[in-house]
Amino acid sequence: MDTKNHLSRHFLGTQPSVLRSIPFAPAGPTDDDGTALKHSLLALADWNQDSEQHRLSIADLQVRQKDGSAEGATVQELASWVSDGSIKSMEVGDLGNGELVIVAGSSRGHLNRLRLTSPLAPGSDPSEIQLRGDGDMEGAQLLPWMSLHHGRVAALDICAETREVVSAGEDGALFVVPLESTSALQPLVEARASASCRAVRWASQQTFVSAGTTGGLEVWDKRRPGRPQLRSPLSWGLSGSPALDAANGLERQINCIAAHPSRPHLCATGASAGTVAIWDLRFTAQPTVHVSPKPGSGEVWEVHFDGYEIFGSALGGSDPSVLFCTSGGVLGSVPSSPGESKENASVAEQLQPSSVLYEEPCSGIRSFDVDATSGQDLFCTTDQECLVYLSRGARL
Repeated sequence: MDTKNHLSRHFLGTQPSVLRSIPFAPAGPTDDDGTALKHSLLALADWNQDSEQHRLSIADLQVRQKDGSAEGATVQELASWVSDGSIKSMEVGDLGNGELVIVAGSSRGHLNRLRLTSPLAPGSDPSEIQLRGDGDMEGAQLLPWMSLHHGRVAALDICAETREVVSAGEDGALFVVPLESTSALQPLVEARASASCRAVRWASQQTFVSAGTTGGLEVWDKRRPGRPQLRSPLSWGLSGSPALDAANGLERQINCIAAHPSRPHLCATGASAGTVAIWDLRFTAQPTVHVSPKPGSGEVWEVHFDGYEIFGSALGGSDPSVLFCTSGGVLGSVPSSPGESKENASVAEQLQPSSVLYEEPCSGIRSFDVDATSGQDLFCTTDQECLVYLSRGARL
């Protein structure tokens, strides 16, 4: 059983391109009115029009909770750092015992790194967060940690278990970088003149999956540089649906990837024609393809597996739903269990239904994330410089 949901919109005054939830201590004890204060921390990559600067900032969404449900929320910026270029890819890694790392990729091919120590005790205040290394939480220039790519860092991902970052560039190069490394590295895959990377995700501690302009998915083993371990069949098209490729043309591309939290052979992708596909990375069956139920909802920009099922009995079920956002303002959900896809089927026969969790009026949803602490809340940013907060209620 769920208590009531909560939805609020907050004007940021900046144009965010990426949002990521930062793990933080749970709420402390309630006051005399039975209200507790929860701090939901968010990393934001944005463009500040007033100062004409690209930035990485940390915001505190202060949520007042009663009986486990949100009663209201306000947002406050805690710190910001100026980036040497725009940031289109960013991830937060929870390394354990309060140790966090934020890695952001810039349009100039750099990786930037912030290392934080966060308090663990319930009721802790964000002012207790400490920035490790040079600099402080008052804000400064975000200095490049690694210079890897010729052109934009298209995507990156952090493997907390091995403390490594995989970085994919528009130049087609792939790097695996230890988080503590300070020296120049050789690419796992050299820059390729005929191919550009668009998305990348760790599938296990040894393997990761990527997508690019050549279409389909490639699975790589970090111990075997140079060539992919597996590649999806060309007959499956650029994004898993040959019928859709035929109907919409070769401009269809995979924009984003999410890896299943407990089944390393499964992943989800979002594509330019507004579809979400569920893939078995052993490539023994054609992926199941879902389409947004709202006509004209645009490209799928991000996908995430949902660790919090509203009507479930526990977190972390074996097959959490896949959440997605689109350039047309839809935040939706599809089941993650692979279905049956018929070869040579029509477009209508191949597509599976999806559901809408939230629709942003007259604006696209640029980026979203699931609460990194409990999975209960959703956060997304819009083209109208707003943060949308959706709390799905507490289970009783």
